[in-house]
Amino acid sequence: MIYTTTDIDGQQTTDYTLLMGVGTETHQLVVIDQARQLKFAASYDPANVDPEVVQLLDRGFATVKLGIADSRYTFIPADVYDEQQHDTYLQYLPFDGVGATHISDIPQLGIKLLHQTSRIGLEELADRFIHAGNYPRVQGLLGAAAGQGMQTNEPLLVIDRHGPWVTISLFDAGRFLYCHDFESANEDDFTYHLLAVVNQFGLADRQPAIHLAGNIDYEDHYYKRAATYGGNVALADSGIMTGIRLPDEMVPHQHRFLSLLGLYPCES
Repeated sequence: MIYTTTDIDGQQTTDYTLLMGVGTETHQLVVIDQARQLKFAASYDPANVDPEVVQLLDRGFATVKLGIADSRYTFIPADVYDEQQHDTYLQYLPFDGVGATHISDIPQLGIKLLHQTSRIGLEELADRFIHAGNYPRVQGLLGAAAGQGMQTNEPLLVIDRHGPWVTISLFDAGRFLYCHDFESANEDDFTYHLLAVVNQFGLADRQPAIHLAGNIDYEDHYYKRAATYGGNVALADSGIMTGIRLPDEMVPHQHRFLSLLGLYPCES
């Protein structure tokens, strides 16, 4: 899919932000102006790029951020993080030979994110955007979910399906409790992992709210399985959760871009 406004042009983009989601199967991109208005959005196959996307990527942008799905990560509470213990932390995230290890802040949650983002498949984009910042996809997801998650007193699951992976995050009583990636080949895998989280945190009788993002739609089996375990299941409202102004035409698709839009305010 491709959405574009009628007034985007090459001169304007030099003041805009380009966010690119680098997936294992599909890439995404959005362009946001200084007023936090979405100007362009697309999902595309990196092996068959639409000419309109190619033309856009040849333009200049004020800021470029790459959100990378193929990442390994762990969390450290910010109030106990000790920079001198960096080598000790690395033992929980062994170097895999294909990505450097970085520490990022998610200040809304009071945590440090220790992560490795894979360089595989990034070569062309890295050469094109030499000053781009690299971020794990989960950083955008948690940044987007934090506002609602930290303000509600009831349990909230925010779930992002991307490629062969599902990321499940949990907030309860104004606290961030959990986040993990699971490989999910089909809706049965999805149900298994969702039920495991529900049981682990005693949510079966509490009917948590569930916000679904990424490659999920109202009529598919993933949505129906989620509805079995939640009291208020809905596709994520990316505009409200991220503060990005979205045109009406994007509303049916906005949940697909939640993690990417969540990168807009992120710092390395």
